[in-house]
Amino acid sequence: MMGHDLEGPLTLVEDMLAEAPVQPGTVKPSSVLKIGPFSVIVFAFDAGVELREHHAPVPVLLQVLDGRVRVEAEGQNVDLVPGGLLHIAPEVRHRVIAAEPSRLQLTVLGTGHDPVG
Repeated sequence: MMGHDLEGPLTLVEDMLAEAPVQPGTVKPSSVLKIGPFSVIVFAFDAGVELREHHAPVPVLLQVLDGRVRVEAEGQNVDLVPGGLLHIAPEVRHRVIAAEPSRLQLTVLGTGHDPVG
């Protein structure tokens, strides 16, 4: 079930990876949980695919669930692998490039941003 909304005191997303399959040659977002102003989106990247430079008006957290991505921001390159966590402050322009097929969890920490539409 995609796009889980808060329905009670506990909301379980049993398998985020199953909800965000990697598709050849693309990057595809899947909204997996929305609780008030907070959202969790999983981006499924094929190898070499890029999410072009953009910014969010609120803070975000990035975690790689599988694979490996590079985040370029503020003149820095950060290689993210499973187990790492990256915080990006509001309005910081950044881009994401997948070094291999990857799933990236985006946690949006506030209102004013719906990256999936």
